Amino acid sequence: MKKFLMKVSVFAVYALLLQVIFPFIADPFNVFHDNNIRSNGVGFNSNYIKMKYILNHPDRFNAFLFGSSRVGAIHNEKIPELRTYNMTYSAGLPSEHLANIKTFLKNKICPAKIYVGVDSYSYTDEISEHVKQPMRCPYEYLADDKIYLFTLFFDPAMARQSLNIFLQKDSKNDNDNDIFHKYGWWGKYRAESKLDWNAKNIKPTYGKRFSDKNLRSTLNDIRETVNICHENGIELVIFTNPMHNITYMASVRELKYLEFLEGLASITEFYNFSSLNDITLSNDNYRETSHYKAEVGDMILNVICSDEIYPELYAQGFGVKVTKDNADEFIAMLKRQAENYATETR
Repeated sequence: MKKFLMKVSVFAVYALLLQVIFPFIADPFNVFHDNNIRSNGVGFNSNYIKMKYILNHPDRFNAFLFGSSRVGAIHNEKIPELRTYNMTYSAGLPSEHLANIKTFLKNKICPAKIYVGVDSYSYTDEISEHVKQPMRCPYEYLADDKIYLFTLFFDPAMARQSLNIFLQKDSKNDNDNDIFHKYGWWGKYRAESKLDWNAKNIKPTYGKRFSDKNLRSTLNDIRETVNICHENGIELVIFTNPMHNITYMASVRELKYLEFLEGLASITEFYNFSSLNDITLSNDNYRETSHYKAEVGDMILNVICSDEIYPELYAQGFGVKVTKDNADEFIAMLKRQAENYATETR
């Protein structure tokens, strides 16, 4: 009996170490050390961490920038007259932004202004998948269900991953904690591209699935965001991220991207940056086919905050303010542009 109890005790200690203590200490997604985040090669659950940070500092910011990791290239501290925080998180969806805004309002955080960056990713990834992913599970799912939080981050597979990171990682802080909490962005200036642009068959980057149902659902989420901001006196600015031409053309061909823009224009005005223009056609402006560089982010801010116009780019669709009045003509131009480009590149 004693031997049996000894074995059980050893197993229990082993299980506790492997499945609880090491995951907690290594914490690859930083959900248990959100005030002391560490770069460990896995990635933060930025939605959860940032929401906790804002809720713990409700008076620190009066404006927010939402979007996927692509808006992480926008240095929001350059936005004039506002204390803006960049809420960028991996594959961020309009439904997740909407949930975060509702949480803010529920906790009496009512910003003066909200910016939202969208693109084809916005309606081709799914919240049902994010909920299962430790890096992407939204704050609202974890804060309201502590059992699920521990289940998600303390499962056996996560324990092994945490142990490997704990034993092998060569972590560099690079002031990540300071930057993360002060500003929220991740994209630094003069970043080098991660992609060999001379490689064959470079792939576009967008969500996993497309369906008309997802498209309609995303537009409904944006419509509700517009309504909530209006009801609470929040100025809302929506813009499209400047997608790399490979991703943009694939989105137009395969993902009904221009139909998404038509639906968006029927709901609200927005600034357009995704087209075939001198920015999106130059590999020098991108880290890969997903993320534009911080220098491009500055150009976006110049347009949406200071009404700056870059004449040549504007003629190509970069920085155009799309409204119900000019939407048909503008989207028709984008269609002709894409058709001509497809013909020229065959």
